[in-house]
Amino acid sequence: MSIPFTSAFHHMPTPAFIAQIDSGEIVAANESLENLYLNVGAARQTTWQSLMNDSESDLASIVHKIQRGEVERLSTKLEVGDRFITAEITLTELDDRHVLGYISHTEHLDFSVAENTLLKFALTESSAGIWMWEVEEDTISCSQSIASLLGCSLENTPHSSQAWRERIHQDDLPKMTRTVEEHINHKQRYYESEYRIRRANDEFIWVRERGRTYSQGPQGEVLKIIGFIEDISPQKALEEHLRAQATFDELTGLLNRGAALTHFTKQLGLARRQYTPLTMAKIDLDARGLLADMPLEKRNTAIHTTARYIYKKIREADILARVAHDKLLLLLPNTSLKDAQKLINDFLLPREEEQKVLEFSDSSHLNLCVGLATFPEDGETIEELAQSANSAVEKGRTTGVSISIAE
Repeated sequence: MSIPFTSAFHHMPTPAFIAQIDSGEIVAANESLENLYLNVGAARQTTWQSLMNDSESDLASIVHKIQRGEVERLSTKLEVGDRFITAEITLTELDDRHVLGYISHTEHLDFSVAENTLLKFALTESSAGIWMWEVEEDTISCSQSIASLLGCSLENTPHSSQAWRERIHQDDLPKMTRTVEEHINHKQRYYESEYRIRRANDEFIWVRERGRTYSQGPQGEVLKIIGFIEDISPQKALEEHLRAQATFDELTGLLNRGAALTHFTKQLGLARRQYTPLTMAKIDLDARGLLADMPLEKRNTAIHTTARYIYKKIREADILARVAHDKLLLLLPNTSLKDAQKLINDFLLPREEEQKVLEFSDSSHLNLCVGLATFPEDGETIEELAQSANSAVEKGRTTGVSISIAE
């Protein structure tokens, strides 16, 4: 095969290879990859399966997952002579038959360097600290900034998920644990959570944690997550002050339209500045018309019950508001369309005990229809996003689907 920019490929400092998608045969390797094996007198692997140490690994299926956005980076243990090296492999399609793979080592990730790179995802502020979690080994590495934030030495920062959970306030732990478990189980890209964490002096501070899948296995399973936490105690204090003065919907206790607009505008500004995904959901509580003939008191009880049920299912950073008698508006910061659909599906499929509560109040998850719109594809302002989400929910009502996406 003719290799584009042959000289650049062979002399690039990062170990790299070119493989045939269908067969998995490695048809070319650059000098860095060859030297990795020559330096220890070992033979280089010649197939994708041997490189991954997995005879069942199918390169073609992995390429399809990459095309669908399900996999971004693969973790593996490279067998080099008599030792194994922890590494990440990133694949890029060259043409219909070949992929370019390049290998990065992560055994000695230097967080003092990482804190000054795009590993912050362009989201951090001065109080942020970087961490990496190797999920299978349950090993956490923290940066010096996290040690400073927690008021302890680097050696005393949490080194496992259990040690991290022990520092989280007990009232915040269940939701935080559920958020991370859903991220891993559903193979999501991003997650975000706010919680209180205990410092070395036993004082609790509010932090915002944002995590991102860093590498995955051949089946898309999450193997490493990287992210940061930042101290948001001052913002929390301000939010509590504003919350006491905010106008809430009397029936549901949710934000009303006016109060929601302020919060929505702030989140949209953050998404625009930080280049993060954002999805808006318009929720019709009476898409099938089951509430229309109810007496007013029963109808209000059903709306209240359904609204509170949805509120309990969303994440801490999400914003839910009642914008009409039987309409809610939900803003999902740092959430792609794909992850938004998974979240919505969660409250469209209530557990048995949740369904009993809804039915007791003459409510039903089958009466819900949700329209989704994403920033910036479906609108660059709150008004445009709301209009797109409204059009989507109207289309869903007409076609009889539970989740409808803006076109």
